[in-house]
Amino acid sequence: MKYSLLALFLGVILWLSNSAGAGNVQGIDRTGSPISPGACDACHSGGNFSPTLQAELLSNGTAVSQYQPNTTYTLRVRVNASNSPARYGFQAVALTGAANVKAGTFGTAPTGFRKTTIQNREYIEHSTPRTSNTMDFSWTSPATAGEEIRFYAAAIASNNANGSAGDSPTKLAQALVISPLVSSSREEALPTLSFEILGQSLIRLSSNEAADYQLTVFSTAGTPLSDRKIRVWPGQQEIALDLAGLPAGIYIVSLTDGRARLSRKIIHQG
Repeated sequence: MKYSLLALFLGVILWLSNSAGAGNVQGIDRTGSPISPGACDACHSGGNFSPTLQAELLSNGTAVSQYQPNTTYTLRVRVNASNSPARYGFQAVALTGAANVKAGTFGTAPTGFRKTTIQNREYIEHSTPRTSNTMDFSWTSPATAGEEIRFYAAAIASNNANGSAGDSPTKLAQALVISPLVSSSREEALPTLSFEILGQSLIRLSSNEAADYQLTVFSTAGTPLSDRKIRVWPGQQEIALDLAGLPAGIYIVSLTDGRARLSRKIIHQG
């Protein structure tokens, strides 16, 4: 009986800690990142909610896969679960480089959330169990475009029964990877190809060999606006861009062979 009461007491203490955010109370990365000692399943188990986790980086409501320096986006984490969980909890982090250092900065935490620093890395997590399965918060990219940024996140779907048993943990199947949107010349990245802007809707390509490329027009926030495959032949050729219907402004024209990317800014008069 004494051991049963002790187990119950420890379970309640654990639940109270996690309900306030594992990073804040335990000082532990529970996102499942490469520096995490274990995700939410290290403490929570036994639930029948079968959750899955999704993460998106949004610019004006549109998911992006590239980022502009010093630009504010919305990181959205959503827990999809069956059997109507009573509460949800989560933790997320943005890392970059081989050393998995902090990437960017989370904005002011909304009510019910908090920012926590663990080993010089910034985390966003719940401060009270959430009733909504969708959690949004702002994130500002680094001041300069560097390496790709990886978002890691883990979450639980909870029965809210004052203990860690009966909760279902989940984490991202793979990191959400966001690449820098290059806005300057990088001929060294594509040694056989270069291109220049001829006008507001025309580019000239110069290539040493025949190859296939993906031609994409991005907004300065990293939103893809048009996308098509092109065949480039040796020598020079001119290609018209599809900017019809876009408002006047600055856009990014990008060519990639799937391994490297070459980009230019273009001014569209509308």
